[in-house]
Amino acid sequence: MSGLEAVIAAAGKAVAGRAMREGLAVRAAKEERNADLATLIRIGFPDRFVRRSLERQLEAVADGVERRLAVLVEQEYGGLAENDRAAVLHEVVAVLKAADLSDRAVLAADMDPVKLAKDLRAGLPDPARQLGQAGARLYDVLLDECLDCLVRILQQLPQYLPRATTEILGRMSAVEDRLAALGRQISSVLGRLPARSLEAPSGTRDDDEFGRRYLEHLSTALDEVELFGVRVENYRPRVTLSVAYISLSVTAEGRGGSEVPERMRFADLTSATAQREGTTLRVESALGDSRRVLIRGEAGTGKSTLLRWLSVTAARGGFSGDLAGWNGSVPFVIKLRSHPSGVLPGPEDFLADVAGAVAGRMPVGWVHRILDSGRALLLVDGVDELAVRHRPAVRQWLGGLLSAHPGIRAVVTSRPAAADAHWLGEEGFSSVALEPMTPADLRELVRQWHTAMRGSKSLPCAPEKLDEYEGALLARLESGPHLQTLAVTPLLAAMLCALNLDRGKQLPRNRMGLYAAALELLLERRDVDRGIVSDVVLEPEQKVRVLQDLAWQLAVWGRSELSKVTALRRVEEKIRTMPRVDHTAEAVLDHLLQRSGVIREPVSGRIDFVHRTVQEYLAAKQAADDADVEPLIERAHLDQWRETVVMAAGHAHAPLRRELLRGLLDRADRGDRHARRLRLLVAGCLETIQELPLDLAADVESCLAEVIPPRSLNEARALAAAGEEVLRRLPDDLTGLSRRRAGATVRTCWLINGEKALEKLSRYSADSRLEVQQELATGWDYFDPQEYARRVMADSTLITDEVGRTVCGYMDAENPRTFPYLRHLRNLEELRIAFAGEDLGFLRDVRPLRRLSVYQLLAPHSLGVLEDHHPGLERLWVRLRRDPADSPWPVMPSSLREAYVLRSDPAPPDLGFLDGFRTVEKLALDRLAQVTDFTPLTLLPRLRELHLSDCAGLTDPGIFGAIPGLVELQLTYPGLDGGLAELVGGCAGLRRLLISGAPWLDDVAPLASLPLEEIQLLDCSNLADLAPLSGVAELRSLNLRSCQKVHDLSPLEPLEKLRQVNLADLPHAIDVAPLGGKPHLVIKIDREQDLRNTDLLHPTARIRRL
Repeated sequence: MSGLEAVIAAAGKAVAGRAMREGLAVRAAKEERNADLATLIRIGFPDRFVRRSLERQLEAVADGVERRLAVLVEQEYGGLAENDRAAVLHEVVAVLKAADLSDRAVLAADMDPVKLAKDLRAGLPDPARQLGQAGARLYDVLLDECLDCLVRILQQLPQYLPRATTEILGRMSAVEDRLAALGRQISSVLGRLPARSLEAPSGTRDDDEFGRRYLEHLSTALDEVELFGVRVENYRPRVTLSVAYISLSVTAEGRGGSEVPERMRFADLTSATAQREGTTLRVESALGDSRRVLIRGEAGTGKSTLLRWLSVTAARGGFSGDLAGWNGSVPFVIKLRSHPSGVLPGPEDFLADVAGAVAGRMPVGWVHRILDSGRALLLVDGVDELAVRHRPAVRQWLGGLLSAHPGIRAVVTSRPAAADAHWLGEEGFSSVALEPMTPADLRELVRQWHTAMRGSKSLPCAPEKLDEYEGALLARLESGPHLQTLAVTPLLAAMLCALNLDRGKQLPRNRMGLYAAALELLLERRDVDRGIVSDVVLEPEQKVRVLQDLAWQLAVWGRSELSKVTALRRVEEKIRTMPRVDHTAEAVLDHLLQRSGVIREPVSGRIDFVHRTVQEYLAAKQAADDADVEPLIERAHLDQWRETVVMAAGHAHAPLRRELLRGLLDRADRGDRHARRLRLLVAGCLETIQELPLDLAADVESCLAEVIPPRSLNEARALAAAGEEVLRRLPDDLTGLSRRRAGATVRTCWLINGEKALEKLSRYSADSRLEVQQELATGWDYFDPQEYARRVMADSTLITDEVGRTVCGYMDAENPRTFPYLRHLRNLEELRIAFAGEDLGFLRDVRPLRRLSVYQLLAPHSLGVLEDHHPGLERLWVRLRRDPADSPWPVMPSSLREAYVLRSDPAPPDLGFLDGFRTVEKLALDRLAQVTDFTPLTLLPRLRELHLSDCAGLTDPGIFGAIPGLVELQLTYPGLDGGLAELVGGCAGLRRLLISGAPWLDDVAPLASLPLEEIQLLDCSNLADLAPLSGVAELRSLNLRSCQKVHDLSPLEPLEKLRQVNLADLPHAIDVAPLGGKPHLVIKIDREQDLRNTDLLHPTARIRRL
C-alpha cells in the first residue's frame, strides 16, 4: 500500500469509527462517554464474539467510505501532487477527530450534513492559507463527503443497541445477525449516496428536480409587468408579459470578434435577417443571430422588460421563430443595480437577484454544471446603473465567465453612453441599439396596454369604456405628430396611456409635462378621485420633497437602490425641515412604499424607484429647488447624470437655468476633454427649457454649430431630443459630409419628425450612399407611409452597394403598412420582404424586379404573380413558414437563374415542385431529411451550383453524375456512408466543394484530380490524411473546421496558390511551419487555440481568431 493509499484508508476508518463512537457514546453512562471507541465497544458488548462481529462490520463500513474517498483523491483531483493530497487528508482527519460531533451538535444541524459542515467551518481557519487554493478545494469536498457519510451512518444505527447489553447472553445469534444486517444497511446507504466530483461535490441526483422548481419560480415570479398608472393597494393586478410584451426594432451596430465569412456559408444563404451594420431588424432576430449580444437603449426603451421576457420564455421553453434554438436554456438574471460596490456574483450566487426564495434548495455546484453544459442563458441588466469606476469589472467578470464556459448565451443591456457598440467586442459580443418605437409599435403597445388593463380592479372608468379610451388615444396619436414624437419609448407611451385614462383624454404636450402629470397621478389624483383615505395625510408637495431627496442622494452616491435603514434616516432628516408633517419617518416611508407607486421594496430591506427615469426627474427637481447647479456642472460629463442635467434645466427658474447653461458652456470652452459631450448636453437641454436667455443665444448657437451635423447615430439620438431647434440647423445638402455623418444627419431628421423633417428628407433622397439610403428606408416607418413614399422614396436611389457587389435599387421592407406604396419607388430593382403573409398581390403594381426575397411566406401559390408581372426576375429567395399541400408551386419566370427555397419545417418528401424552376443555374434547398428521391435535380439542365442542407435522405452518391455541369456543390449532413469517388466522379469541372457532418469521409484521394479552388470539409471526424490534396494545384481556400484528427499540414506545402486556411476547433496545437512560404495567407483559428512555429510564417501572413 502506497503512502497516499494508507492515508485514504486512515480517513475511511476515522469516519466510520467516529460515527460508531458517537452512536455508542450517546447511550453510555455519563462518566464513560469520553472513552475511546475500543473502550465503548468493550463496555457495551462484553461478549468477545459479538465484539468481533461488530468490529468486522465496522471495517466493512470503513472500506465503503474509503472507496468513495479514493475516487475523489485519485481521479477527480489527480492533478495535485501526492504529498499535497496526503496533507489535505491528514488535515481532514485531524478536523474530524477534534470536531464536536456529539448528539447535541448533530441534532442542532437537523441531522443535515450541509448544515453540519457549515457550522463546523465557522470555527475553523481558512484552509487555503495552509493548503493553497487547489488543496483547499479538495479539503472542502473531502470534508463534505466525510460528514455526509458520517451522518448517514448515524441515521442507520438501530435503537436496539442500548438493550443489547442486557440481552446478549440470551440472544447472541440474533445480535450477530443484526450487526451483520447493520453493516449491509450502512453499505447500501453509502452506495446510494450520489457520487461526488469536482463538478458535482454533492452529486447530481437532485439536479433535475431543482431545475424544474427553479424554472417554475422564474415563470411565475418574473411574469409580471409594472403598468405605469396601475396602483398597488389591497389588490395587486397581475399583468403577464405574454399579454403586455411587444417586440421592438433594433439597429445592428457591429460584431465583436466575428468571423469574416467564407465565400460559401450556407448559414448566410439561409438567414434573411443576417445582421450588417446599420440594418434595422426585430430584436428577436438580432438575438437569434448571435450567442452574445449587447443591447443598448436609452431610458425607458424596454431593456429590463426584454430581459424579463427572455427569462420567462426560456423558463417555459416557449421560444419560436428566430429564437426556437433557445428552448432548453436555463436563464440567470443578474441585476447590476443590486451590486453597486462592483463586486459581481460568482455562479453559486446567480440566483440571489431574482430567485432568492429557492436558492437555499440549490444542489451544490448546480449552476456550474448548467454553465458547463452550454444551456445557460446569462441575462445581465444595466451596465449604466453601476458607477463608472466599477464598469470595467463587468467586462472582466463576463470575460472570465465566457472563457470558462464558452458555450453559454449572454445578453447584456446598457444605456448607450455607458457602453459603446464595441465595449464588449473583444468578448465576442455583437451590438444592437434599440430604436424608437415606430407608429406601428406605438399602436400595438396602446392595444396591449389596454388589453392588460382589462384585468385590473383599479380602473378609473367602467371596463366597457376602455375601448372608447383606447380608440380616442389612437386617433390622437394619428392626428397629433407631437404625441407620436413624445411617445418614443415604452415607458413614455405607457405614461400616455395611463394619463389618457385618468385625465379624460387630456394629454400633455412635452416630456416634462408628461412626467409632472404622471407624478400627480401616482401621488395624489387617484386616491382623491376614488375617495381613498389614508392614516398618513401628506400634501402632494410634501411627498414630492421626500421622494426627490431620496432620488438626489441616490444620484450623488451613484447608486440605483439604498438600504431601508438609510432611507429611513434620510426621510427622518427631511421631515424635520417640514413643520406641517407630524408623522414618523417609518409611517411616511411605508405610506410612500404602499401608495405612491414611485418607490418600492423589491427585496426585503432594499428601496429603489420603480423606474430610473422617475428617479432622475425627481433628482433634477431637488437640484433646482436647492438652487445649486455646481454638482450638476461638475458631473455633467458622466453618462449617469445626463438626464438629470437635462431635466434640471427644465425645472430651473430663469436665473438658475442661465447659471447652469453658462457653466456647461464655459466648461466646454475651457478645452475640457469632454467638451463635445458637454456641448451635446447643452443641445439636449433645449428639449426641456421654455426660453433661452438672450445673452446666451449667441453662445448656444456657436455650441450647436460645433455638434451639428452629428458624427454618429448616438449623437443623432441626443440631438433629436432638442427638436426643431436642431432641425432648422441641419444641412439641406449632404454632399460635404462623410458617409457616417451623412447617415447620422438623416437619422436626426427622421427622429425629430414632422412636416419640416419630411421636407428636408426629400432633399436627401438623391444621395446614393449606403448609410444615407439605409436611414431613409428606416425612417419610412415613422411617417405616413403613402406621403413618405411619394415625397422621399419615389426618386430615391435606394441601396446601391451591398456586400461588395453592385445592386441597383435594393430595398428592405418589413412593415406591411408600406407594401402598398412600394409601387411609387421608381428605382426599385431588388426587394426583400419580411413577414409577407399569404398575399403578394401588391407586387403586381411594383416595377419589374430583378431580385426578390420573401421571408415567412405562407402560401407558395402567391408567387404566381411573378411570371406575368416580373418577367426579368433573376434571383428568388424564399423562406416558407409552412409548406401546405393545397398550395401548389407556380411556374417561375424563364429569366430566373438563382433560387433559394428554405423552410421553417422539414420539407415534404417530393421535390416535384422543381419542375417550375427549369431555368435555374444556382439552387439551394434545406430541411431535406424526409427527401429520399433526388432525381428531380437531374431535370434542371442549366444547374451549375447546388446547395443541399440537412439531406439525411441522400444515400446515392451517384446522383450528381447526372448533373455534369456542376462547378459548386455543398452538402451538409448527407445520409451517405461512403462513395466520395462516385459523388464527384461525374463532376469533372467542380471548382468548389463543401461537405459538412460526414464521419464516413476519411479519404480525400478522389479530389486530387479535380480543378478545385475551394474545399470545405467541416466536422469530418475521421479525416486525418491530407496527402492527396498536395496535388490540387488550383486550391486557394481550405476549411478543415472540426476535423479533429487532422494534425499534419505538410501536404499543403506545395500548394502555391493557397491563400486561406481555417483550422478552427482542432483539439491540438497545429504546426504551421509547412505554411511558412505562402505570402498573404490568412489562417483562421478559435480564440483560445494555439499554433506552433508561427514565427516561420511569411511576413504578410495573418492569423485571424474567430
